[in-house]
Amino acid sequence: MIGFLEGILFRKEVGRIIVLTGGVGYQVAISFQTYCSLPQTGEPVSLEIYHHVKEDRSELYGFSFIRGKELFEKLISVSGIGPKTALGVLSPHPAGEVAAAIDSEDISFLTRIPGIGKKTAQRVILELKGKLAHDESEIAEASAGVPGFRDDALSALVNLGYKKSQAEKVVDAVLLVSQPEDFEDMMKKVFDQIGGG
Repeated sequence: MIGFLEGILFRKEVGRIIVLTGGVGYQVAISFQTYCSLPQTGEPVSLEIYHHVKEDRSELYGFSFIRGKELFEKLISVSGIGPKTALGVLSPHPAGEVAAAIDSEDISFLTRIPGIGKKTAQRVILELKGKLAHDESEIAEASAGVPGFRDDALSALVNLGYKKSQAEKVVDAVLLVSQPEDFEDMMKKVFDQIGGG
């Protein structure tokens, strides 16, 4: 099982990256929080890895911080939460913020995530309340952005499980009232809009 990966960041996009190590490119699924903490392509990168193995495939999930990986593992231990849904929980929010929402029994916080309904949110709270650490120092900071904010933001949200119509509504609402500085700023505003909606 792969638990840690270090190499050169060969390719990056919201939702996944390729890390080149030993002549092999490993595709790793990531959250937006992890994406924001990544270096530029061609630079060294290291990630905590959760290796998810199923009968028909093997997938890697990467995290910049051990706290994110630990929370991810606890989330997928809850019935009804798969790796993609757990990554969706961690994408718009730092691990400490998610832990605080669970401990405060904030059901509305959790049900805004695609794939989590009220019953699943209640199950997450029941099973994980009081078992999570709150470390706000692990909030990832955004790196340099890329152009084409609207299309990239739509693609990122759809990849995270949002319906295209819902993604378009949120992204257009953000662009109507603000001028994002870069792609990461755009996505932060998008997640703020989702969080406040």
